[in-house]
Amino acid sequence: MPDPTQQKHADRATLLLAAMLAGLATLGPFAIDTYMPSFPAIARSFDATQLQVQQTLTAYLIPFSFMMLFHGALTDSFGRRPVILVGLVVFMCASIGCALAQSLPQLLLFRALQGMSSGTGMVAGRAMIRDIYPGHQAQRVMSMVTMIFGLAPAVAPILGGWLEVWFGWRSIFLFLALFSGLLCVTCHFRLA
Repeated sequence: MPDPTQQKHADRATLLLAAMLAGLATLGPFAIDTYMPSFPAIARSFDATQLQVQQTLTAYLIPFSFMMLFHGALTDSFGRRPVILVGLVVFMCASIGCALAQSLPQLLLFRALQGMSSGTGMVAGRAMIRDIYPGHQAQRVMSMVTMIFGLAPAVAPILGGWLEVWFGWRSIFLFLALFSGLLCVTCHFRLA
């Protein structure tokens, strides 16, 4: 019969890993949905049209989609942890670049860098679940991650709207930088 204390410890470790992997997976939706309420403010800031500001979404999605083809191969070649950490550092730097952008072309460039790096955690996280847990337990952990991931598109625009109203549109990208920095520190110490 398994020791109840060991089982509690294992359940807590599983829950912490699921929360961390869900945080990695939510980075992509947060990068898309948090800044959308700020489109008019960004347009005013750069004296741009709404169509030009919407291109920042395209600048994010094209590299995001393209790099999804390579994140798995990169994690297989270099390991899950290093690729996740590099992806988070690139995303954090790109988010700071977005917050400090002085022109629309600069914002487009940093959004593209965000797109290139934000899918790393999602792909590597799913691979890690398959690496660590057997069949039924892997499904259980994946469902926990999916449940938390499902909240991101609902919460992100609300959070982005609040940040934009209280602190301006640049604060949204600073929030993304802080969020990815927190994930980077957590992954550095928690992932083996």
